[in-house]
Amino acid sequence: MSRTVEDILEFERLREIVRRYTTCAPGRRAVEAFAFSTGRAALEAAFVLIEEAVAYLRAGGEMGFGALADPEPWLERLSVPGHVLAPLQLLDAASLVETAGALKLSFRHETAKHPRLSERAAALPDLSGLAKAIRRAILPNGEISDDASPELKRIRGTIGKTREKLLQDLKRIIRARGEELGEDYVTLRNDRFVIPVRAAERRNVPGVVHGASSTGQTVFVEPLETLDSNNHLVQLAEDEAAEIVRILDELTSRLRGEHPALAAAVETIALVDSLFARARFAREFQCTTPVFIDGVRLRLDAARHPALEDKLRKQERAVVPLSLELGGPDTVLVVSGPNTGGKTVALKTVGLAILAAQSGIPVAAERAELPLVDHVLADIGDEQSIAADLSTFSAHMLNLRVMLETATPHSLVLVDEMGTGTAPEEGAALAVALLEEFRARGCLILATTHHDRLKAYASTTPGVLNSAMEFDGENLRPTYRLLTGVPGVSCGIAIAERLGMPATAIARAKKEMDPNVREAGELIAYLHRSRDQMEDLKRQSAAEFERLGAERLALRTDWVERQRKRLAELETKFNHTLKNYEQQIARVVDAVKDRELRVQLEKQTKRQSLKARTEARDQTNASVVEHLAESQEDLGTTTKPELEPVTPDQLVIGVRLRVRGLPQPVVLRRRDDRSAEVEAGPLRMKIKLEDILAVVADVPSPRAGYAATAAKAAAARPGITVRSSAGTVAAEEINVIGCTVEEATERVDKFLDDASLAEKPRVRIIHGHGTGALRRGLAGFLATHPLVEEIHDEDPERGGSAVTIVELKA
Repeated sequence: MSRTVEDILEFERLREIVRRYTTCAPGRRAVEAFAFSTGRAALEAAFVLIEEAVAYLRAGGEMGFGALADPEPWLERLSVPGHVLAPLQLLDAASLVETAGALKLSFRHETAKHPRLSERAAALPDLSGLAKAIRRAILPNGEISDDASPELKRIRGTIGKTREKLLQDLKRIIRARGEELGEDYVTLRNDRFVIPVRAAERRNVPGVVHGASSTGQTVFVEPLETLDSNNHLVQLAEDEAAEIVRILDELTSRLRGEHPALAAAVETIALVDSLFARARFAREFQCTTPVFIDGVRLRLDAARHPALEDKLRKQERAVVPLSLELGGPDTVLVVSGPNTGGKTVALKTVGLAILAAQSGIPVAAERAELPLVDHVLADIGDEQSIAADLSTFSAHMLNLRVMLETATPHSLVLVDEMGTGTAPEEGAALAVALLEEFRARGCLILATTHHDRLKAYASTTPGVLNSAMEFDGENLRPTYRLLTGVPGVSCGIAIAERLGMPATAIARAKKEMDPNVREAGELIAYLHRSRDQMEDLKRQSAAEFERLGAERLALRTDWVERQRKRLAELETKFNHTLKNYEQQIARVVDAVKDRELRVQLEKQTKRQSLKARTEARDQTNASVVEHLAESQEDLGTTTKPELEPVTPDQLVIGVRLRVRGLPQPVVLRRRDDRSAEVEAGPLRMKIKLEDILAVVADVPSPRAGYAATAAKAAAARPGITVRSSAGTVAAEEINVIGCTVEEATERVDKFLDDASLAEKPRVRIIHGHGTGALRRGLAGFLATHPLVEEIHDEDPERGGSAVTIVELKA
C-alpha cells in the first residue's frame, strides 16, 4: 500500500511531539484531529490564538487541565435515554463544570492582553449550581451524602435508630442466655442481624436459622422477638436504595438537559489545551507563526525538521537549520550533493513546514513566509512492492504519474533522487523531461539528484535554480548547509578512499571517470571554494564594520562629554565676570548723588546687562550647535539631504528651515533684509540670510498670510504666540500649557528678556487652569523677577485666571 504524504514527511511524529504538551484527554484528541486545510481565515485565526497563548506563557502564566478526567465515556452514556450515571461519573461531570468555570475566571481580566482567548473563555456556560448540587449529594469517595435529600437523611436516621435498638435487643438476649466468651457477639447473615448459638442448644432459642459455621458446631439464629425489627431494617435499606437511585436519576436528568452546553465546554477546553500545547511546542522548539502570502512563493529562514531535532536533542546534538527562498520567476530548485549530505532531510523539512502551517501548528523556523498550497505531493524513499510486482523504478514512475495528474499552479512538489533506478543517461533525460512537465504546471518544485545532466539543466534553464548541500572537502564530511546558486559535488570516490577502499581500486576508478565529468567536478569544487572565500570576506567585513561603528560611537560620546564640560566651565567664567561687572557698575551708580540721574543710570545699566546676557547666550548657542554639527559630520554621523533653493517669498514666519552648520531644522521667527532670527527648541539665534539652505516643511502661500502660519505653529506645541501689528512682528504672549513649572519658568524668563528689549509695556502668559500648580509656580517666580512691575489675572472675557498679565518695568 502506497504511503501518504503525511507518512513520508513524518507528520505523525510532529503530531506526537505536540501531543506531549497537552494536559487532558480532550486536548490530546484535538491534536490527533489536526489535518491539512486550505482555509486561510480559519488558519490565521488559529495562529492568532496560539500567539496569545505564547504571550500568556511568556508573561509567566500557565494553563493546564491535568485534574480533568476524560469526559467522553459519561457524555456518551448521557446521550442514551433513561441511562443513569454512576456516582463517580457524576463527580467527573462536576469536575468538568468546575474546570470550565475556572477557565472562564482565568481570562476574566485578560481581555485587553488576550482578547480572543478571553472571548472563547467568556462563552463558556456557567453551570456552577449543577456542580454544587453534585458535590453536595456525592462524597469524594463516591458515596451518597446524607444531605443529598431530606428524605434520604430521614431514612438513614431511622435506619440508625432501628439498628441501634435491634443490636441492644440481641445483646440483651445474649446476656440472658449467659453465653460463653467467643459466642457473645452479634453478626450479619443475609442482610439480617443474628446471634451465634451452639447447634446442640438450637431448640432453646426460638427463631430463624440463617446458616451455620464451617464446622457445623454453631448456627446463626435470628430470634423471633427481633424478626419485626430486622424486617423493618431491610425495608428501610430498600427505601434508602430507591432514594439513592432517584437522586442519581435526578442529577443525571439535570446533566442531560445541559448536554449541549457540556459538549461545548469540552470542545472549548480541548481547543484551549491544544492551543497551549502548540504554544509550549513553539516555545520549546523556537517556532514562528507562518505568514501566508499570495502567489506561489516561499521563504524559510533557519527551518528545522522537529522530528529530527527532537531525536538529536536526546543525543545532545544540534540540528543544522535550513534557509531557502523559492518562487516568483524561479519555481524549480535542484538540490545536489553527496549521499548522507542532508538532501532528503531538506525536502522533508520544507514539506513538513507547509503541512504544519496548514494544520495550525507553528513552524520550527526563525521566519516562514509560505504559500497556501492545495496539495503537497512527494515522492521520497523506496516504494518497491514485491506483492504488487513493482520495482523501485516502476513504483517511482507510478507515483510521479499520479503527481503530474494532481499538480496545479498552487501545489508543492517534492521529488527525491530523480532518474534513479535505470541507466544514468536515460534516467537523467527522463528527470529533465519530468521537471519540465511539472514546471509547465506552474507549481513549486524541489528535486534532489546526483546526475550532472540535471545540474547542467538547472544552470542553463531560466526559472530553475541550482543548490548544493555543502560538503567539507578537507574532512570529507557533510556540513548539512544548503547553498543556493551552485551545484553540489557527489564526492563518492573521495568518501570511498576515506573509508579504506584499496588504493588500486581508487586509482582505477579515477582513471575510468569521463574527463568531462572530472572537469565538471573540479569546476564545481572551485565554485564551492570561491563561495567559501566570499563568505569569509563577508564575515570579516561585517566584523570590521561593527568594530568601526563601536569606535565611532565611543569617539562621539567622548567628544560630546568633553564639550559639555568645556561649555560648563565657560558659562561659569562668563557669569562670574558679568557679575563682577554689574557689581562695579552698581557701586558707581550708588556714588551718583542726583536721584533722577541715578534712577536713569540704573535702568540703562540693567538694560545693557540684560542685552549682554542675551547676545552672549545666543552667540554661544549658535557656535555650539554649529561646532557640534561640524564635528558630527567629521565623524560620519550626519547625512546631507537634497535641498531646494530658497526664494524670499518662502521665508515667512513659522516656516522650518535647513541652515548651514545646523544638524536639525529650525523655525524662522524674525527676519530683515540681511539676517534672520531662528528658534531651535529652547534656543534662539541670529543667522545670515545666505546661511539658509532650504525650506524643509510645507510652506504656506504668501497670500495665506502670517496668521495661518503662526496658528499652525502654536497648535503644534506650547510656545510663543506672535501677532501682527502695523507690519511688525513682536512677542506679546507665551503659551506654556503642558509644561512643568521648571520648563515654564525657563521659557518665561527668556520671553521676558525679549519683551523688555523690545520695550513692551506688558505681556500675557497663558498657563490654563489645570490643578493650579503651574499658575502658582509662575506667580512665585514673577514676584521676584527684576523686570516685573506687577502681575494680575486677565479680564474674565479674555481668559480670566487661566492667563496672567505681566506689567513690565519701564
